[in-house]
Amino acid sequence: MIFGLFLLLAPSPVLTANPLPPVAAAQSAAGPSDWQADLKRRRDMLVERNGPGTNAALRAELLSMRDHDQDARGMHRAPGEGSKQPQIALNLAEIDKSLTDELKGIFEKNGWPTINLVGIEASNAAMLILTHTADHAWQRTLLPQLEALADSKRIDGSALALVIDKDLIAHGQPQRYGSQFKLVNGEMAMYAVEDPGALDRMRAEALLPPMDVYRKNLIDIYHFNISKQIIAPSAPAPQP
Repeated sequence: MIFGLFLLLAPSPVLTANPLPPVAAAQSAAGPSDWQADLKRRRDMLVERNGPGTNAALRAELLSMRDHDQDARGMHRAPGEGSKQPQIALNLAEIDKSLTDELKGIFEKNGWPTINLVGIEASNAAMLILTHTADHAWQRTLLPQLEALADSKRIDGSALALVIDKDLIAHGQPQRYGSQFKLVNGEMAMYAVEDPGALDRMRAEALLPPMDVYRKNLIDIYHFNISKQIIAPSAPAPQP
């Protein structure tokens, strides 16, 4: 099992795992930390620049897809169940494939769902589905376009960071932002990263939380400890 959080900022400056359950973010008595304030400013700028979206029907479809994805991963838990490990759907692979096929259809008809088209929440929902796809070849073909969209402030670049990590791991390379962990002997172990000494700087540039905050969020959601083991990503199997 591979772990990772797709992190969004709620309308208030509180970190959440997309979309539920809420995870308490590390805050000082004076208020949110610098990275949270930076993330909120970035989100507000993207919303102001792009607007709420023009395609309400597509926005609703993407948000429904996001909810299906999160239900399958046990993220929508009833009150009082927050201390339990998420219950993963037995047919998760089938659900991911179905959502991938639906996203492909959306992309073929509309292009990538930008903030201007569907709003920031639904645009990030599309990125969540792409993060979880098993079609890594398709995922990789989209990266140049998505990076250009992020550079032009048409999608959320912090959401793209997790897709980049998933792509690197899938191709047997160290991840860049430290978002991907694997369950090994009952503990979560992080996949190797490109530059461990620069990891928090890289995360800050992508407006992701510091690793100590991210690790705590993983523990709070999945209820496994994090080991000190570092996992080397496996090279992909050669194509026949």
